[in-house]
Amino acid sequence: MADEEPIEEVEEEGEKKGGGLKKIIMIVVGFLLVSGLSAGGMWFFLKDKLADPEAAAIDEIPMEEPITTPENGEAIYHALQPAFIINFNTNGKSRFLQTELTVLTRDPESIEVMILHNPLIRNNLLDVFTLHNFDELMTAEGKMALAEDLTKTIQDILVKEMGRPGIESILFRSFVMQ
Repeated sequence: MADEEPIEEVEEEGEKKGGGLKKIIMIVVGFLLVSGLSAGGMWFFLKDKLADPEAAAIDEIPMEEPITTPENGEAIYHALQPAFIINFNTNGKSRFLQTELTVLTRDPESIEVMILHNPLIRNNLLDVFTLHNFDELMTAEGKMALAEDLTKTIQDILVKEMGRPGIESILFRSFVMQ
């Protein structure tokens, strides 16, 4: 029996030494795993700034507020609603034009004046449409001439009401002829 005790003690010491080695290996592997994940995360979040160091400096440039005036201000678009539907009589046939117009301006006050005088503007624009020939409007030059005439008509009204033309041009959002 005395011989059996030392064998058990030797086996217990071997298990203790193996268990301690496993703990050390697990700690080292865990440390390497955490270090690798943190380095990968840092690279993922900072790769854009590390690739182009000048890109990071862009945020440091102070930006000035742009000065907007009617001459150099931001473009403002105002849709003239509803769409215009115009009847034409061409060679005994009824023809139609349906168009949606948008006004380009850089003067916010002119939008307010246009909203106030919308019935007058629409009436005068309908008169301009009827002055043009249906066949003429089928060409690009005819559409450009119509846009110029429409712009001039609105500018005349705005000059009379607020003392300046107020708009730059008329834009066609749709132009359907039948």
